[in-house]
Amino acid sequence: MNKFLFILLAISLWCPSWAQEYHLQFSQALEKGDTNALRATLNAWSKLQPTEADYYIDQFNFYVNRALSQTIILTQDNDEVDGEALTMTDTTGDIAGYLVMGVPTIESKMADSAILWINKGLEQHPYRLDMWMGRTHFLGITQRWDDFEHTLLELIDRYATTKSKLWKYPDVGQFDKEMFSESILQYQQTLVEEINLSAMERSDTLMLNRMANIAQRMLKYYPKDIYQLNIMAVYHNALGQPEECLRYLLKAEKQDRRDCTVLANIANTYHTLENYKQERKYLEKLLKYGDEDSQEYARHFLKELESQGH
Repeated sequence: MNKFLFILLAISLWCPSWAQEYHLQFSQALEKGDTNALRATLNAWSKLQPTEADYYIDQFNFYVNRALSQTIILTQDNDEVDGEALTMTDTTGDIAGYLVMGVPTIESKMADSAILWINKGLEQHPYRLDMWMGRTHFLGITQRWDDFEHTLLELIDRYATTKSKLWKYPDVGQFDKEMFSESILQYQQTLVEEINLSAMERSDTLMLNRMANIAQRMLKYYPKDIYQLNIMAVYHNALGQPEECLRYLLKAEKQDRRDCTVLANIANTYHTLENYKQERKYLEKLLKYGDEDSQEYARHFLKELESQGH
């Protein structure tokens, strides 16, 4: 059973009416899972030699939809349930099993075509952030990590060296630097989710390096970006380099002396370095500036320091 996974991006407000009509037809057919209608719409649209961003986006979405599929699995083992599941009960009301979505399968040729179309679109519309984001997201889903990294590095270079007013993200309005930074961070977290820090095999080190490469490119243009300073600290901590980790964290603290994540990470790093006096100092800062959860965290580790005689 196919589950239609797609990245449906917003229609451009400046499209001609016939382009909007084709886009609407495509969206409706995609929602219904009507492949024949999707093909017919795109074929009719292509005869008009369109150049609109939405034409390329819909071609991309068509092949994304063809590239990804997911099966439904029936299981009686609760341990196999990861995420949302439909619970099935018997006539007595007892749980009889679960319906869960299986791991998505990827048809590589269709995925290639999806990337081909979004690349064509970006050649025509290099400042469409939604197309850049859609491309990056799909590369992550299909685990094409080299292209994922290179796309983000190219996007960072382009975004940082052109005027912000050139960039468009329909229905979002002005996509400022803060929003851009948060988006890049979300993609880096996608890499983190693929890393097993406890095992740290070669593939994990490669992912860490990709994460750090992206952070370094951001810091090249935005040296005070607190997210990226923290990412670099995470990178060095994972490699067992607490001194380098601390260097980035102290830079991050200068940008926001009340950032609870940074304060907690500094305290943890001082603990690794066995500098318990400084650890206590930063736990007390966390106790002063943090929310309820952060304060509870600080109290727990302050008690541990006391119990250990530090």
